[in-house]
Amino acid sequence: MSTTPIEVVAALLMHNGQLLIARRHPLSDQSGWWEFPGGKVEPSESHQEALRREIQEELGVDIVVRGHVASHTHDYGTKVVRLHGYQCQWTPQQIVLTDSHDAFEWRRPAEVEKDSLAPADRPLLEALLKQEDQVS
Repeated sequence: MSTTPIEVVAALLMHNGQLLIARRHPLSDQSGWWEFPGGKVEPSESHQEALRREIQEELGVDIVVRGHVASHTHDYGTKVVRLHGYQCQWTPQQIVLTDSHDAFEWRRPAEVEKDSLAPADRPLLEALLKQEDQVS
């Protein structure tokens, strides 16, 4: 990986024991993959600020950013991302999808199909599941 990684944040948005996943729009980069919503961190932003902004832009909802779950670097071949996942909470609000996603689902973390997730998001799910195992 010779490229400087792009700093990206992802929301592991929980509600009533379920995790929100969103499917990438057919006309977007990585179309069809399910993912944890989020996006690029701007130079002047903290991870938490970027995550709140990105979720407002992508889903039209406000969130509370809780603890860091995991970070890792993923090389897509054309770009390298450093993905930081945070567990987030929300008060139920209407989700309004933008052009980034065409569907969303709520699933128990153990029921999320790992193979349907974008490759960069898979380690975040694994880390979340490990945290849940340690709590129970």
